[in-house]
Amino acid sequence: MDAYVVLFIFFGLIVVFISLKSIKKDIEKGEKVLIESAKTAQKLSQLLNEAIETIEELDNFGEYIIERIENKVKWAEEETSQIRDKKNENFKESQKGYECLSGNEEIDIKDTRNANDMKNLENLELISKKQSKEEIYRRAVELYRQGFSIEEIASTLQIGKGETKLALKIVGREKV
Repeated sequence: MDAYVVLFIFFGLIVVFISLKSIKKDIEKGEKVLIESAKTAQKLSQLLNEAIETIEELDNFGEYIIERIENKVKWAEEETSQIRDKKNENFKESQKGYECLSGNEEIDIKDTRNANDMKNLENLELISKKQSKEEIYRRAVELYRQGFSIEEIASTLQIGKGETKLALKIVGREKV
């Protein structure tokens, strides 16, 4: 009977040993899963930060596009108003022959020209301020064609990497 008890204890110890080894493997697998999940969480966090940065750059680029559209609309409105003014002026001059004007009445053409010149100067100043983004994007394309990396271009021009990529794709029609 003692042999059966010893044999039973021996098999019991083997089962306990196998169970402990199985538990140890499960713990190791759990630790690996935990480490992998931490790495994945870190990668997701990094991707989220990059996505936020890209969204901000897209927002900036959208503002740039809106500014360009607004500038073109303003320019078109100013051109239209200048054409209307010239037509009105030409119409008034053509009507002079039909009106009875005394010799003392004159239209000061110099004042009109000076006002138009001032308008043109103000328009040029507005356009030059608004073109700064466009110039930056064109410069980005030039640097890219010279062999600079996107990171180097972004740091040189002090714009984001996503904005640099957009500039290259839209302004330069480059494949990035």
